[in-house]
Amino acid sequence: MLPLEGITVIDLTSVVAGPLATQIMAQQGARVWKVEPPEGDRSRSLGAVAAPGFSSAHVTLNAGKQSVGIDLARAEGRALLRRLVPQADLLIHNFRPGVMERMGLGIDALRALREDIVIARISGFGQEGPMSGARAYDPIVQAESGMVSWSDEGPVLAPQWICDKNAGLYAAQAATAALFARERSGKGAVIDISMMEAAVAYGWIDLHGDLAFPDSASRMPDIAAVYRPWATEDGWIVVVMLSQAEFEGWVRVIGAPELLDDQRYADMTRRFLNWDDLRAFCAPRIAALSTAEAVDRLIEAGVPCGVVNRSPALPDHPQLVHDGFVAVTDHPQAGRVRRTRAVARFDGVRSGLDAHAARVGEHSRAVLADAGLGPDEISSALTGGTAHAPQDANL
Repeated sequence: MLPLEGITVIDLTSVVAGPLATQIMAQQGARVWKVEPPEGDRSRSLGAVAAPGFSSAHVTLNAGKQSVGIDLARAEGRALLRRLVPQADLLIHNFRPGVMERMGLGIDALRALREDIVIARISGFGQEGPMSGARAYDPIVQAESGMVSWSDEGPVLAPQWICDKNAGLYAAQAATAALFARERSGKGAVIDISMMEAAVAYGWIDLHGDLAFPDSASRMPDIAAVYRPWATEDGWIVVVMLSQAEFEGWVRVIGAPELLDDQRYADMTRRFLNWDDLRAFCAPRIAALSTAEAVDRLIEAGVPCGVVNRSPALPDHPQLVHDGFVAVTDHPQAGRVRRTRAVARFDGVRSGLDAHAARVGEHSRAVLADAGLGPDEISSALTGGTAHAPQDANL
């Protein structure tokens, strides 16, 4: 049994942050009702696209959820959503502040429908403040939060939706914590996740380490420089040598015992301060070794290291193959889909890969029936355009 079995989630989110949060909850056993407008979640066209409405982002983020098509732009659609709320334990959305209230679905309205409901709100910059109403996408939050690296040409954004994913992880944890607290108190909660705050908190540990001690001259090492990959004869590796024993192992591998007598490298702090000189000395020595040879020697010497892989190498990575972590499943519309399994295991067991990412409104009839609507009400909603479903969907 998975830990969130018996929990029902209404997912009003779109794109990445919210769908990631509810994906994790679905993998952990929750029933997720993904409410989509007629055109579907915008993530359906985000990334590589195998078939209309089925992108790499969408099939990754929304497998295992029930898609219910409801047009929330219509009063009748909002009335349908109200019918779902009493059956739900959690409602999560990423509308900008004020949107839910304008739809008549603010906190008080939702609690009137279910008093102990947990409400999670993900926003770009929070519910209040000078930027609260601003539209926020991941690259904008990366820029505003200092979540960038710097090159000679200027700032460089991370090549991934890192702030979206980070906010989604915070949201999943907070929502689960609120559901756990409800078991003891019987009371719901309102959770607010700001992408900006989540990004700054995420970077405070290292990226913004210089800000930790405002009265100290001590400074954070340049992690990007210290951990920059090393070129080998035929590839790249990453090496971490924090302890003295690890540094001594590195010295043995590259055949440079004289480094142990150089006071510039006598301990980790001094090595970091003189890293550019150390790297210039060591680089040609490690470059003379093949990747396999370098890794074998470093492991034997007790020096942590890893091969720098590109995406195509991951399905055949020996550890991932051992774990069966990357799998190929057949999707009814998108064809073969390569997917990763759930990260968390509970008592050694992961959730399965049986369910796929649904068509827009594929489960509308089933979800509306679970919410207590009769066959005539469901037919009327579909015929009138308030709800929508594929023509051949009888679920």
